[in-house]
Amino acid sequence: MSTNNEKVELLLSYLSEIHTKSLTLYDLVTSRPRPEDTRILLNINEVFTYYHSVRVFYYSNSELTASEVHPFFKAFEEFYFELKQVFLLEEDNSILLYNKLTAMKDSFEQLTNDFNVL
Repeated sequence: MSTNNEKVELLLSYLSEIHTKSLTLYDLVTSRPRPEDTRILLNINEVFTYYHSVRVFYYSNSELTASEVHPFFKAFEEFYFELKQVFLLEEDNSILLYNKLTAMKDSFEQLTNDFNVL
């Protein structure tokens, strides 16, 4: 396996993990009764830190930057913004939050098709 393929697999694995962590956050924020705020905040911070690390990995590897990962990054950022709205402002718009999560999933699936993986 070439180094480029390994980096693509790593990138997709990282993006998949971001989506999985986002699913967990969605469940935490929308569940009733909601778990303690500290637990949710820790998870929010963890997923954002992980997201930031993946972006650094992506931009540090020029062979990856030719790919269209930007829709996934945009979808995550929109989900993250809406997540904070629901959590911090206690806006109970879980449908919009779920739609943002679905957009992230769709962009990830498109990436796996683009990279001809799975």
